[in-house]
Amino acid sequence: MHLKHFFKLSMIVAIMLTFACRKDNQLFQYEQINDVKITDATTSFTVAQRDSLIITPTLVQTMPAGESFTYSWKIDSTVIATSQNLRLKVTLSPGTYLMTYRITSNRNGIYTMKRYTVTVTGIYPDGWYIVNNKDGKGKVSLIRTDDVIFDNPMEVANNKSYPGKALAVYNFGKGGFFYYFSDQNVYRFNMNDWLELGDKSSILPNLATPLPFKTAPVFILNTSKFDQFIVADGSLYAGISGTASDNIKPFSQRIPGDYDLFPGVFPNTYDITYFYNNAKMRFMRMGIFSRILEDAPKTTGSFDMANVGRKMIAHDRGISTLFEEEIEWYFIMEDNNGRYLMSLTYDAFGSTLPGVNQQMVNSPEIGSATNFATSSILKQLYYTVGNRVYLYDMLAKAARLIYTFPAGYVIKDIEMKRTTSKQLVIGVNNGGAGEVYYFDINAQGEFSNGTYTKKFTGFGEIVQVAEARKNL
Repeated sequence: MHLKHFFKLSMIVAIMLTFACRKDNQLFQYEQINDVKITDATTSFTVAQRDSLIITPTLVQTMPAGESFTYSWKIDSTVIATSQNLRLKVTLSPGTYLMTYRITSNRNGIYTMKRYTVTVTGIYPDGWYIVNNKDGKGKVSLIRTDDVIFDNPMEVANNKSYPGKALAVYNFGKGGFFYYFSDQNVYRFNMNDWLELGDKSSILPNLATPLPFKTAPVFILNTSKFDQFIVADGSLYAGISGTASDNIKPFSQRIPGDYDLFPGVFPNTYDITYFYNNAKMRFMRMGIFSRILEDAPKTTGSFDMANVGRKMIAHDRGISTLFEEEIEWYFIMEDNNGRYLMSLTYDAFGSTLPGVNQQMVNSPEIGSATNFATSSILKQLYYTVGNRVYLYDMLAKAARLIYTFPAGYVIKDIEMKRTTSKQLVIGVNNGGAGEVYYFDINAQGEFSNGTYTKKFTGFGEIVQVAEARKNL
């Protein structure tokens, strides 16, 4: 009896083992998969806003037999595209982004990924602003560093018209803004995309005398970049720039005082900014965060800042320290005896003091000169009269003619490329048509090969030439 049960139990175990073996054989039946790799050698891209970012990934498959996939492109956690290749108009703010590309098999869900670095730059990077008027209306054109010309980007970016004649444009270096002044309004724009960020109602809400300004205003930040100033029609307005671009504050009412300021602002030391009162022919100053405009104290040396006795007619900057904490400012002054080159400089302790004071003799047509630009590496100055460009040597105290434009041309503005002092940009008008010329400067301060290196046409009547993205 027991033996019978034993054989019956043995038979059941054998049957169970047989089925178990069959099941195990099925588990070890493997299926080959398609191994997909993304083999792009280039994984970093730089693209300007509003341009198209184009990436065509190189895919290598071990079993390329028409398998279908799902694709996704992500920046952070946001899906920006679902196509195999990427073609995207960039609307991101300037910055560097990590982008992930993922390919997923629709058959088995297996995926592979690749990471790319994308650097977005502003659509309007470094170059030259050309302020000009055409058909009775002002605009700011841009010659980009790659020589691409944008005729009227502020209208294109904002899809609106800006009435009034152009007066001037000034950069807000630190915050990425620039101010545009017309004879009807003042606007603040983002440098990267030229989107409008405000007008006179938020920038100068406290004006006692409404716009328009009668003459071209000037704008600049102080050396610390925490104070901002506008001088317009002889009056001074001040505001806080803030520690970040978003913290910029409106300008004050006219700073009280009996003065008529030359349209210029001269940051020098970290905490002091200078101005010039043409009514009393003396320098004035304001401390950081102060809103009191006071007369500069008496100085000794080449001239007395408290009693200069000459009218200021022009200015430009010269040599500065490594971190631009102190800057030498040059001035063209005038009295009954002629014109003078003068400057404010600094000593080893960063204190401001008088610098150059020389009458500009042996200088053809200096009494009729209208535009001035100084070098930051050489003791030289350029000035223009009509269609002629002169080079003034401060050490020799003499000037010579170095270039003449065709008859009928009038030079409107000249600007030195401040970062190198190796390029002079000149805006000229031929009637109502404006043209811009680049001149390379050699070691002697003269124009290389005696002529211009680039020429740009198609502008309206030029008012001003200004280097983009520079505060000073």
